[in-house]
Amino acid sequence: MTDTNPTPGFKAELGVGRILGGTFDLYFKNFPLMFGIVFVPYLIYTLLVLNPVSEQLMPSTVDSMASFTSSLAIAALSGFLVILLQAVVVRMSISLHTGQGAQLGEAVRGAVTGFLPILILGIIAGIATMIGFLLLIVPGLYVLALLYVYVPAIVFEKAGFSALGRSEELTKGYRWAIVGIILVLVILNWILSAIYSAVIFTSVMDLGEITSGASNPASIAAATPWWLTVVSAAFQAVVLPIGLIASGLVYARLREIKEGGSTGDLLKVFE
Repeated sequence: MTDTNPTPGFKAELGVGRILGGTFDLYFKNFPLMFGIVFVPYLIYTLLVLNPVSEQLMPSTVDSMASFTSSLAIAALSGFLVILLQAVVVRMSISLHTGQGAQLGEAVRGAVTGFLPILILGIIAGIATMIGFLLLIVPGLYVLALLYVYVPAIVFEKAGFSALGRSEELTKGYRWAIVGIILVLVILNWILSAIYSAVIFTSVMDLGEITSGASNPASIAAATPWWLTVVSAAFQAVVLPIGLIASGLVYARLREIKEGGSTGDLLKVFE
């Protein structure tokens, strides 16, 4: 049997350019699917849950404590949706990359069964990252890189609560390369967000009147015109998949480097 692992003393490169190129290649080839997976649930949630609830939270109709509690509930529901979408897109990106198709059913099952580990470990990862950024930006980026593939480990190989350790194991020796990928994606996100904000503020001259006097995010959401809600959902659907696809491809590449074989063998291992 041919040994597919790197020869001793040779460190295979992660291939930042390869990862980024593969991310955008997969993104554009599957854009309708990726867009729809995020856009439809996000729009339905916003129109049927977020906006109706927000309308009940205007400062003139509720006291501050009720508004605060309801705002926390909205934040929790929003976080729930983001976690599910994150898990589905990451799982789909790996199966698409390995040539197995979208496997939407498996992606949804992986998101549901992996929800609790993703939530709890996400809180732990968020605290660790925050501490890193408080120390300085560089330690924060390093922690982000160390924990970069814990979600793929959960939804793809069912690592559960051991996913942080699995991510630490896989990213060892490649964290600064992952930091480079993170920085590129952050800059891209900033650019897209700036374009989105510029379009909105130039298209809606009375946006200041829409949000003036709103004391919390719920009130702002309630005052937002319906078409702007659609545009916001579309923007999320355009931006969100990019970083998630990248994390899936980084995970696949790290397993390829450290455990040998081709990425096409990954699904077979965990079936």
